[in-house]
Amino acid sequence: MFNTCNTVIIIVMRYIKLNPKRSLSCFFLLFSILFLNISCKYNSSPYADVTLQTLLAPYDKSKLTPVDVVILSGQSNMAGSGIPEEAKQYLSAEEYTQISNGIDGVTIFTCNDYVALKGNCVFSPYSNVNFKNGSFGDLFGPEVGFALECKKAGRSLVLIKYSAGGMPMNHFLEDNDISRVMKGYILNCLLELVNKGYYPNIQAFCWMQGENDCDLFNANNYYNKECLLINSVRKSFNEKLLFIDARVTDWDLVDPDGHQDIVNKAKEKIAQEERLCYLIDSTGLKKNQFNIGHYDTPSTIELGRRFAREFLAHSEAGK
Repeated sequence: MFNTCNTVIIIVMRYIKLNPKRSLSCFFLLFSILFLNISCKYNSSPYADVTLQTLLAPYDKSKLTPVDVVILSGQSNMAGSGIPEEAKQYLSAEEYTQISNGIDGVTIFTCNDYVALKGNCVFSPYSNVNFKNGSFGDLFGPEVGFALECKKAGRSLVLIKYSAGGMPMNHFLEDNDISRVMKGYILNCLLELVNKGYYPNIQAFCWMQGENDCDLFNANNYYNKECLLINSVRKSFNEKLLFIDARVTDWDLVDPDGHQDIVNKAKEKIAQEERLCYLIDSTGLKKNQFNIGHYDTPSTIELGRRFAREFLAHSEAGK
């Protein structure tokens, strides 16, 4: 599984290289991590104060090429259950060929923590968006529809996808397990972009989550928790970050006693009241008849298209 402590070590070592005068203090941090066996899982995150701004501070922006970045995150419907062979029925021949070959201008980092915290992380190498950015390399997620819409609009960007299947909101909140893994993964991806000669500007955070918060207790607390999540990712990456959310649909097929209506009302309230927050319409998206917790192939594609359209409609507002 992705080791957040290793991420801290990488960041500190690169910082020492660029700032040798501060190597002594950095050495003591490394000593604590390596020899005192401080667990990232059970202690407050050692990089809690690291933000995109502080991460990029040592680099000369004028020598790097600006690139826009969008984060895709959430539960297993963000990981995706789209089947490539079925996609032929729902994409034009040109679109299918573009995705099969890797679509030009839209690249992606992928970490699908499909059974979160149990060592089942599936990483896909940095690549153009294709049909192999899903859960286990043979499925795809909303990134396909997202990339196609951006290609159509002539928009080049980088996607960073981190999904954690079956995880309620609590795990994504700052200083909790999934939050640390996600933040560490994103920071590592951003450093890789810098090493490739790019200066990353995170424009948006697309969020497909809420199914596992449909019990009454978590549903009633969803509004406050999502506000905390928004504040956390903005503090870490960009105060003007667009937060693009999606409604939970058809969860009553999985849990007839669930309260997706309460979760969705919380999402609606945030989109109406909070700055730079938006909610896509999930009407018409259908679940897989053999796997009723997850969207079928055409709905997975359409979900990505709707996220992208919302992003494209508002992306100038976040600059």
